[in-house]
Amino acid sequence: MKQSNVRARIRQLCCLGLPGGLLVASLLAALRELVAAESAAFFWVDARGDMRNLYAERLLPPEVMSLYFERYYDGQGSSFRRGLRERAEAPDGVSAWTPDAQARRSAYYNEIMRRLDAHHVLYGVVREQGAALGQLSLYRPPDAPAFGPGERSDLASVMRYVAHGIAVGNEAQAVPSLALRDSDDEAILVIDRAGSVRHGSQRGRRLLLLATTSEINAASLSTANEAPAQALRELASRLVAIEGGEESAPPALTLDSSWGRYAVRAYWLDDEHRAADALIGVRIQRQEPMILRFVEAMGRLPLSPQQREIALMIAQGRGNQEIAEALGVSANTVAYHIKQLFLKLDVHDRAGALERITAGAAALAI
Repeated sequence: MKQSNVRARIRQLCCLGLPGGLLVASLLAALRELVAAESAAFFWVDARGDMRNLYAERLLPPEVMSLYFERYYDGQGSSFRRGLRERAEAPDGVSAWTPDAQARRSAYYNEIMRRLDAHHVLYGVVREQGAALGQLSLYRPPDAPAFGPGERSDLASVMRYVAHGIAVGNEAQAVPSLALRDSDDEAILVIDRAGSVRHGSQRGRRLLLLATTSEINAASLSTANEAPAQALRELASRLVAIEGGEESAPPALTLDSSWGRYAVRAYWLDDEHRAADALIGVRIQRQEPMILRFVEAMGRLPLSPQQREIALMIAQGRGNQEIAEALGVSANTVAYHIKQLFLKLDVHDRAGALERITAGAAALAI
């Protein structure tokens, strides 16, 4: 995909007005298209430069995360606050890091960075009116090339958009008012009758943590470790109660956090439900605002920049006059562009256009 199209998608994502927590998953994925990386993370900071929240496509296991905050967060050679200040001094706030021989022998690299497969890192400090809002980190493994000047420039070209998107509040209560749909982000955990995890991938544990925890930082670690376990115990308890003939709520939870809404459902994996060692499957699926899926799908279609802008405003429910005012053109010009959009999509009305775009490139007749 053309870099210009990816930049346009990043700009559109960041101008949706969504809370940063709802935006971040789609934004990181788009940034990794702009600058190839294995994974990414974003760290929100307060006025002092202390980490107040984080979202990572790869999260450290709870015990390793605890180790990081206890041993390295304020460590002499790995202080998060000092590192943020140093990286913020770069003219555009973008810098790259690859460990030298000494760094590769350090405990921090081997206990933390190696766990994340983060050998090469591209940092972007997000600022608004000179104040740091957070830090973006893109990671590559040891067998990948280091981030070069061109990639630093690519990231720098969208940092003003990232700042605009991240500056919006991170409130979990914004979730229920949005139209949501299931995302492809899902996983299975296997638990016992008591709700203890018997088998689970890091992906599954990460999704459960995000579903039950709106803030991930040093102060929230104890709650972050207990909340997922409490949710699993509740699901197991409901399923066991129903199996025993008792009245109970269904073995399903809808969990809202600052990262979105998560549908969690439990079901028996064994035919012999009454056996003491009977196992339970727990399916976790993240739901995302439909407008995010729309922007992502639209970015992969051969539409002109003007058509993308107009299609997005149609998806947001704006009328022709509102679109005209937003674009600074006449209503007649908007009507013309909408007609051209319909022709390209081979549809006859707005509903058809939205459906065709959301369906993706395979459904587009050009």
